[in-house]
Amino acid sequence: MVEAKDMVCIVCPLGCKLKVTKDNASEAGFAVEGNKCPRGLDYGIKEMTNPTRVLTTTVKITHAALNRIPVRTKGAIPKPLIFQAMKLMNEVEVKAPVKVGQVVIKNILGTGIDVIASRSIYKKAELNHYFCHSQRKDFAELII
Repeated sequence: MVEAKDMVCIVCPLGCKLKVTKDNASEAGFAVEGNKCPRGLDYGIKEMTNPTRVLTTTVKITHAALNRIPVRTKGAIPKPLIFQAMKLMNEVEVKAPVKVGQVVIKNILGTGIDVIASRSIYKKAELNHYFCHSQRKDFAELII
């Protein structure tokens, strides 16, 4: 395990420069310097013990005007699992329609975290029907 590590806190827009060092006298086992708020303290310790990230990417979608749909994990997953999760997501194919927030992969890699759609995408036929029976200016609302 690393004895000391410099990092930038990404919890808030301040971007505090943290120095996290091993400290056996501390209850958490680490000392954090440079944080301007308590969230920086928690972030520094978590980065040293169990770093996690929210994963954002795209997956294939069929029967839609687009070929891919943006997705994200609903919460943070352990950093060592990111490449495995990406490999799994590259194999997934969903079928339109998909609504924003809809679960695309439940409990990815046993983490308890779901992968959800980041936007709604309708079937091609639904878009064609809407486009033919509505004013053109409203069409953009469906695809944006």
